[in-house]
Amino acid sequence: MRKPLLYLVLIFVLGLAIGLVVNERRDVRNGAAERPVAKTAEPDVLAEDLEFVQGADGKVLWRVRAKSAQYSVDQRIVQVLRPQLSAYVGADRQEVFVKSDTGEVNQQGNTMTLRDNITGRFGEFVLTSDVFDYIGAMKKIYLKGRVGVTRPDFSMNATTVEINLDTRELTAAGGVTAELTPAALGSLRKEKVK
Repeated sequence: MRKPLLYLVLIFVLGLAIGLVVNERRDVRNGAAERPVAKTAEPDVLAEDLEFVQGADGKVLWRVRAKSAQYSVDQRIVQVLRPQLSAYVGADRQEVFVKSDTGEVNQQGNTMTLRDNITGRFGEFVLTSDVFDYIGAMKKIYLKGRVGVTRPDFSMNATTVEINLDTRELTAAGGVTAELTPAALGSLRKEKVK
C-alpha cells in the first residue's frame, strides 16, 4: 500500500516541478519580448574638425565650426561636439558668436540648438545660458535656462530671453532682474560726444 502512495506523491512532485520550469521559461520569453533592447542609432557619417556653412544670395548667413560631428540619415540632424557658431545678421552684417559643449545643427531647416556651457556675444552684449536656439528663418535667438545678458552699462538675468536679430529687440521672461550701471552710462555718453 505504501508503494502506490509513494508513486502518487512522486508523480505530483514531478508534475509540480515540470509546471514550475515551464512557467519560468514562459515568463523569461515574455519578459524579453516586453522589454525590447534599445539600440542606439549608429551614425552614418562621423567627422572631426569640420565647418558647416549656410548661405543665401551669395552671402554667408552662418557658419559652425566643431571638433567632431555625427550625422544620421534617418534623423537628418548633425550632432556636434564643441560647436562655435558665427551668424551674420542685419544690413550691417553684425556677428553673433556663440560656443558651447554640444549641439545639433539642421542645415535644411536653418536651425540650431546648442547646449551646456554656452557663452557668446552679439555686439556689445555678452550672452550666457543653458540652451541656445537659433532659428534662421524667423531671424530670432532664444536663450533658455540660467540666462545672463550683459554689456558695460547693463546686466540682466532671466529664465528665457528672445532676441529679434532684425530689430535687435530683446524680450525677457521668468524671474527677470536687471541692473543699470550709471557710471558706465555716463562714460558711454562722453564717448559719443567726442
